[in-house]
Amino acid sequence: MALPQYRKQLLSIKSAELDDLFEAYALSAAALERLSTQTPIQPELVAEYRDICASIQTEVLRLLAGSGAAGNA
Repeated sequence: MALPQYRKQLLSIKSAELDDLFEAYALSAAALERLSTQTPIQPELVAEYRDICASIQTEVLRLLAGSGAAGNA
């Protein structure tokens, strides 16, 4: 699970935008897992999906900070 220290806060916030980010993260993380185990490994795609996952996490933290929930971790 990504961002486990924010689990309580994430569960307490109702947001369509967060729901969309969670869905995008799940799809990106699944793709990253598949790409990481494929042979031959495609390092460019693996790096791209790692960046996508990191960007989504950053956006989630931005939304948490905007809601005031991030400080309650």
